Amino acid sequence: MSLSTMILPIPPLAEQQRIVEKIDQLMALCDKLEQHLTSVTEKQAGLLNSLMAKVQLKKSFKWS
Repeated sequence: MSLSTMILPIPPLAEQQRIVEKIDQLMALCDKLEQHLTSVTEKQAGLLNSLMAKVQLKKSFKWS
């Protein structure tokens, strides 16, 4: 049996629309999660840079 002669069941239009709506909701959630991850990563980099600057400052400080 070839793919072109196979009969593939297709859900009713209402079910297809429900599936598309759910996919749209999940994609929106993925977008929000991606934005949040980017924000957290940027904050993490800023904190790391701040920490490294403080470590360098302490290393360069000379005790009299």
